Amino acid sequence: MNLGLVDLFHVIITLAVLLSCAHLGGYAAARLRIPPMVGELAGGLLLGQTVLKRLWPDAHGWLLPALPATGGTVPPVLTVLSFCSTIGLLLLMFIGGLQLRRLLTRDDTGSVGWVAATGVIVPVGAGLLLFELVDFSPYAGSAGHLGALKIVLLIELAITSIPVIARIFIDLGLMHTRLARIVLSVAVIEDVLLYVALSIALGMVQASAGGDASVLTGLGIGPAEPAFVIWHIAASLLLLAVAAWGFGPVRTPEGEACARFNFIARRSPLAWLFTSVLVTTGVAMLLGLAPMFGALVAGIVASRNTHADVVKAQQQVESVGLGFFIPLYFALIGVSLDLIRDFDWRLTVGILLFGSIVKYGGALIGGLFAREPLPMANALAISVNARGGPGLLVAATAFSAGIVNPVAYTSLVILSVLTSVGAGLFLAHLLRTRPAVAELIAGDTSSRHRSAGQPAAV
Repeated sequence: MNLGLVDLFHVIITLAVLLSCAHLGGYAAARLRIPPMVGELAGGLLLGQTVLKRLWPDAHGWLLPALPATGGTVPPVLTVLSFCSTIGLLLLMFIGGLQLRRLLTRDDTGSVGWVAATGVIVPVGAGLLLFELVDFSPYAGSAGHLGALKIVLLIELAITSIPVIARIFIDLGLMHTRLARIVLSVAVIEDVLLYVALSIALGMVQASAGGDASVLTGLGIGPAEPAFVIWHIAASLLLLAVAAWGFGPVRTPEGEACARFNFIARRSPLAWLFTSVLVTTGVAMLLGLAPMFGALVAGIVASRNTHADVVKAQQQVESVGLGFFIPLYFALIGVSLDLIRDFDWRLTVGILLFGSIVKYGGALIGGLFAREPLPMANALAISVNARGGPGLLVAATAFSAGIVNPVAYTSLVILSVLTSVGAGLFLAHLLRTRPAVAELIAGDTSSRHRSAGQPAAV
C-alpha cells in the first residue's frame, strides 16, 4: 500500500496523538500507583467516542474516521492502526510468556496446582450455574453465537493478568517472594488453558461464518463435533512442544545461546525473537488456534533461553512493545468504547461482584486446600483476581469477532480495569495495616507447617 503525502501526514499525526495520550495516561496512572494500562486506556477514552466525539465531532471524525459502508474503501489510517494494534496484542502475549523466567520451585508445586485448579474450576462452575438462571443472549454480538459468548464470559471469570500482577509485585517490593512465584506460575497455567478455550470460541464463530484458512476447515471439522474441541487441545499441546524443540536453546561451546543451525539467531537474536513470534502466530492460525496463543507460546519458549545475548534481545522486544505498540493497543481499546451509550450498570455491577467473588473464593479454597496459612491464602486470592491486559484482550478479541455486543464489551473492560486496580489497592492495604501478615507474605519460606495450636495471623 502506497500512501500519498496527505494520507501519510494523517497516519503520522494520529499515531503521535494516540501515543502521546496513552503515555500521558500511563504516567498519570503510575503517579497514582495503579496499573499503567488503565491510564493508557483512559488516554484512548479521551480521544474516542466517550469524550472527543461528543465534545468535538469534527476533530474526532478527522483523527479517527468511521469505517465505510459495505464495499467502501477503508481509510489508510484505520488500516495502519489495525496493524499496530495487532502487533501490540502479539507483543503483549509474548512478553506475558516471558514471565516464565520466574520458574516455580518444587516446594511450591502443591500450592500452584491447587490454586490454579480451584481458581478455574470454581469460577467456571459458578458461571455454568449462572447461565441456567440468567439469559445472556441479549449480549451476543453480530455473530449471534451463544456458545462462543458463554465461553468468553467463563474465560473472563477465571483469567488472571500476568503483566499487571507482576507490576503490582514490583511496586510493592514482592517480586522475589514466594507469593509472587506462586501467583505468576498460577497465572501462566490458567492463561494457557483459557487461551485454548478462546481459540475454541473463535473457531466456533469462524466456522459458523463459513470457515477460514485453517486445517480444521480443510478437514471439514465443525464446532458441533467432539473432534473440534479435541483438535484444539491436541493442536495447542503440539504447537507448544514443536516450538520448544525448534526454537529452544541448546548447549554450545559458548553456553546456552540458540538452536543449532539457527543462523538468523546467530546473526541477530532480536530478529529471531520477532521472527519466532510471527512464525508461531502463523502456525497457530493454520491450526485453527487464536493468533495470540501462538505469541504466548513464542514467549514461553523464549523464556527458557537465559543466554546474555538472548536476554538482552528479550529486553529490547519489551522496550519496543511497551514504548510503542502495547500502549497503542490499550489506547485503541479506549477509543472503541462508548462508556455513556453502552454502559449498563446492572450488567456491570453484577458481573463485577459475581466475577470477583467466584475468582477470589476459588483461589482462597485452593490456598487452604494446599495448607497455606489463611493470610497467605488470602493474599493469593486477592492477587489472582487481577484480570488486567489479558482480560482486556479477550474482551477486545471477542468484540472484534462479533461474539459480544458493545454493552457486554464495555462491562468486560470495566471488570478487567477495576479488578486490576482493586487487587493492587487491597494487597497494598493488607501489607500496610497488618505487619504480621506483611512479614509472612514477604518471607521467602513457607510457614504452612506451623503447629496446629498456633493461630494464623489475620
